[in-house]
Amino acid sequence: MSRLDDLQRSPLFQNVPEDAVREAARAVTERSFRPGGVLIEQDAPGEALHLITRGVVRVSRVSLGTRERVMGDLYAPGVVGETAVLSRQERSATVRALTEVHTLMLYREHFEQILRRHPRVLWNLAALLAERVTALNDELIASGQNTESALAHVFSNLHRQRVRAGVPHPEELPLTTHDIMQRVSSSRETVARVLRRLEDRGVLRASGHAVTLLDPGALEAVAVEEADPV
Repeated sequence: MSRLDDLQRSPLFQNVPEDAVREAARAVTERSFRPGGVLIEQDAPGEALHLITRGVVRVSRVSLGTRERVMGDLYAPGVVGETAVLSRQERSATVRALTEVHTLMLYREHFEQILRRHPRVLWNLAALLAERVTALNDELIASGQNTESALAHVFSNLHRQRVRAGVPHPEELPLTTHDIMQRVSSSRETVARVLRRLEDRGVLRASGHAVTLLDPGALEAVAVEEADPV
């Protein structure tokens, strides 16, 4: 797939004039990362963003007390690093490759020029940021209910991402127990108990290395149910 094709698949360059895509194609730098490679490191200067063209990355943040919290996974085509580029601040999270990852890196100077010349790209950026705020609000609501709702929200969101990305067998979520613990900041015992409860409801099947969704629709309903805290 050509660089132009990759850019046209990116959320930032949907339905923009061809000259905007060609301008971006001249400005970006192709990068490749092996599994475990760091695209973006928390607290580092934010000089460029990455348009993810192939692969999957994980976003995590270390808070006070050096406790790592996984914020989520992102599948191609996606964008990471745009917030620090816009705000001219340090990176707020670390982004690591879960698989082999290919990106198109775009530095702030060129990104700002494209935004000034092509308002549609700016509109796409605003839509992307609004979508992330909505997703964060939904996650906060689910997390505030109970661990069961929080896990159901995480699994449902990951399933939707995998469907959009065209991943084979999107219902098979590659999450270990440790991954889930980091995602919802819960103990191993709590995660195991909630997974058993969801298995008893017939919505998923969990193993040590993956979670298979048996009824994604029912899981969506669990994510918004009110229940007593676990």
